[in-house]
Amino acid sequence: MLASGFGHVSPKWVLHIANRPDLPEFHHDDFRVLAEGEVASIIQNTSNHWRKVFSIMAKISFALYDTGCESWQQYRDTKLLTGAGFEALNYLHYAEEGADNYFSIVAGFQYAATQLNLDKLITHQSTSKLLRIEGRDCIVTPYFDWRQLNNELLDKLIGVMSSSMLKNTVDK
Repeated sequence: MLASGFGHVSPKWVLHIANRPDLPEFHHDDFRVLAEGEVASIIQNTSNHWRKVFSIMAKISFALYDTGCESWQQYRDTKLLTGAGFEALNYLHYAEEGADNYFSIVAGFQYAATQLNLDKLITHQSTSKLLRIEGRDCIVTPYFDWRQLNNELLDKLIGVMSSSMLKNTVDK
């Protein structure tokens, strides 16, 4: 289980990010599952930044899993980072221990440089904006913002995750 952050207790994928919502309930270094509607509340009570992060997360899970929702927006507002979701957000630090149980995304190259040795990362075959750790289900991406992680790059990321998850299913 992750030491800090929020989301599903057994996520299929985890977003490792340098910051957390600037709300009192997130000032602690613990992990918890969000309640339905809590993502919408975070968006409403913080900056547009968290709407972008949560929207990109919702697009990823909506593309990869049967969410039972009609749109990624509905998924974001009802199931993202809850016990009914597929993901978690970790804001303390990236750790390889336990990471074999889920796919990791480290968001932002500046943050990744504090967590990983970037010289050992491998560039994705079609873009230098996606870096991966050889032999691990971990990828470094631009920060989760539409200008940095545009739809074309997001589609490539989803493709990498889908291929990895398919490979892991076949290997087991």
